[in-house]
Amino acid sequence: MNANLKTSNIKKYLCLIIPALLIMSCETNINEQTIWINSAKVDCVGVGPMQCFNVKNSESEDWTNFYQEIKGFNFEPGYIYKLKVSVDTLDRSNLPADKSFLEYKLIEILSKDTDPFLPLNDIWMITQLKGIDNLKDIALKSIPTIELNTNTRSIMGSNGCNRFRGKLETLKEGKISFGPLMGTKKLCAEMTTPNNFNSALSQVKYYKHNGLELLFFDRDNELLIGLKKVD
Repeated sequence: MNANLKTSNIKKYLCLIIPALLIMSCETNINEQTIWINSAKVDCVGVGPMQCFNVKNSESEDWTNFYQEIKGFNFEPGYIYKLKVSVDTLDRSNLPADKSFLEYKLIEILSKDTDPFLPLNDIWMITQLKGIDNLKDIALKSIPTIELNTNTRSIMGSNGCNRFRGKLETLKEGKISFGPLMGTKKLCAEMTTPNNFNSALSQVKYYKHNGLELLFFDRDNELLIGLKKVD
């Protein structure tokens, strides 16, 4: 009788403890994260060429490529998202070689804000340049132009003689600066404008944007470069 009672109690105990252990086991494979999603996908290479999210785990971090989808999340370009997601660790033994063992699912959209830097994404032509009195005297093909891409934090263009490209080193509200530029090194008949442009661009610290006009200033708020959006 006592043996049967003990056996019955053990069974009841197991019925209670096993589901709890299973729940705990499942929960150890899932955690929640807060991530930020940038306003546009970028070209990247995973298994092959693809489009990736740009993500970061805090507002102070730099954007990095994110090669996976987030289940339940419908992305709309032009907005910066702050998301709460669950991250599930999958059983690797049942996964294809090219599939990640982490699975992301949307829990909640914490915020959805228009990207304030999106209007800067365009091709811009120089209208004013420090050290050059009259750009109208310069042939159109020799007018410097720049193309900004705030999603990839990059700049490219022409100084009026040579093509160049580089990185946006700083991009915050009202602040912008450029890292070292790489480009061609040919000599042109007129080098004053290209040289002045290169010098001015290296000194840029602040910007003002108003519609079709973009202005770059140095650390003393002296105007270095004025630009207009190219149609």
